[in-house]
Amino acid sequence: MSKRIGIFSGSFDPVHNGHVAFALSAITAAKLDAVYFAPETKPRRKPHVTHIAHRLAMLELALRSQPRLHVLELPGKYFLPKSTMAHIRKKFPDDEIVMLLGSDLFEHLTEYPQQWPHVEYLLSEVGFAVASRAGHSPEEFEARLLGLPVQPRSFVVAENHEPSLSSGLIRKAIMAGEEPIGLARGVQNYAKKHWLYHDLSKVDKNT
Repeated sequence: MSKRIGIFSGSFDPVHNGHVAFALSAITAAKLDAVYFAPETKPRRKPHVTHIAHRLAMLELALRSQPRLHVLELPGKYFLPKSTMAHIRKKFPDDEIVMLLGSDLFEHLTEYPQQWPHVEYLLSEVGFAVASRAGHSPEEFEARLLGLPVQPRSFVVAENHEPSLSSGLIRKAIMAGEEPIGLARGVQNYAKKHWLYHDLSKVDKNT
């Protein structure tokens, strides 16, 4: 029997509670059987990211108490519709694939579809679950679909329960020696143990 599988691609540097909350919300909104977090090794618009091994380890820690959330390692440096979807189809040959997108990424896609390689192929293969955004109605998101060259196989808006959380703010908090908000304790401990997001030039080398 076929399933509905969510694919959540991104940098997850680091993964935070907002990512997890969105994935759980998408499961309900899009009637998904599971969501797979698929971190990109070298995201195209983020040249300086933490090594993929650390980000995978933090994902495993963040998702271990969620039986319907999993980690999927992708081939290549970043998400490419044809090659990446071939890998996903090999793992889920008979299942319906739904891509989870943050609102900013979805808006970029609808405004500049020509900047996305093989976008028509991707849209013909997947459905979308898009994170809601304060001040925007589901109807506004649906109106944006008209800017796409091909309509996705399905479309839902999933509630964003943690709109203020961001990986960038978490990295800045750790860099400043502050307690990061929205980070699972296991992930926070891992980042501390491996000196992630610290400015090593300010560390006393005698300690």
